[in-house]
Amino acid sequence: MTHKSVAIITAAVLLLVISSAMAETAVVDTIMNVGTAQVFTDEAVSADDLNTIMRAGLAAASAINQQPWFFVAITNQELMDEIAGSGMGFAPPAGLTGKPDGGPGEGRPAPPMMTGGAKAGLGDSPAAIIIYRNDRSKSPNADFDCGLAAQNMVIAAASLGYGVKIVSSPVMMLNGGKHDALCEKMAVDPAMQAVAVLLIGRVDNAVDAGTAATTRETLETKTNFIE
Repeated sequence: MTHKSVAIITAAVLLLVISSAMAETAVVDTIMNVGTAQVFTDEAVSADDLNTIMRAGLAAASAINQQPWFFVAITNQELMDEIAGSGMGFAPPAGLTGKPDGGPGEGRPAPPMMTGGAKAGLGDSPAAIIIYRNDRSKSPNADFDCGLAAQNMVIAAASLGYGVKIVSSPVMMLNGGKHDALCEKMAVDPAMQAVAVLLIGRVDNAVDAGTAATTRETLETKTNFIE
């Protein structure tokens, strides 16, 4: 092997190592800076990008590989407005509490209401993905698995340059009195129950939606390190 060949191979290996390190850094940077989008432009989200985002969701870890999820991508504005209808303006009654385990009842304060700034809801983004849980699944952690899928899709969407917001208020409509009709409209098995909706689109940076945003807790206040 000539010195020139060795030099070419060495350069190629070095380039591969550098590229790999940069890719790892890019993933971490995306996770650290993904945020929650509150205002979207009208720019459409392509079908190819939505499929890529959903494939990322399908790649999520799943207890005993049950994969208890089903995703529905929507770009139909009329349908998004219909689903959003009953969730508009919803707020829990003052003093609402829950059980210590997170269920309804007494013992746990209701989460604080969001205040200030623009707050996007279903119908305010050019696309949305509904995450359904399959109640026929034998998964012992179906909701958790769906949460992992949601986070995968958030990271994938951010990597493609989109803003994302996870919302739960449309779940009331999706699982309410129109559940079966909406399932039929979206070709979803009625055994499915919606658990969350992802709003997806390009962020409208012309609108200030960040000034009123609350800050994140620090590593020191939310973690321990035992050696």
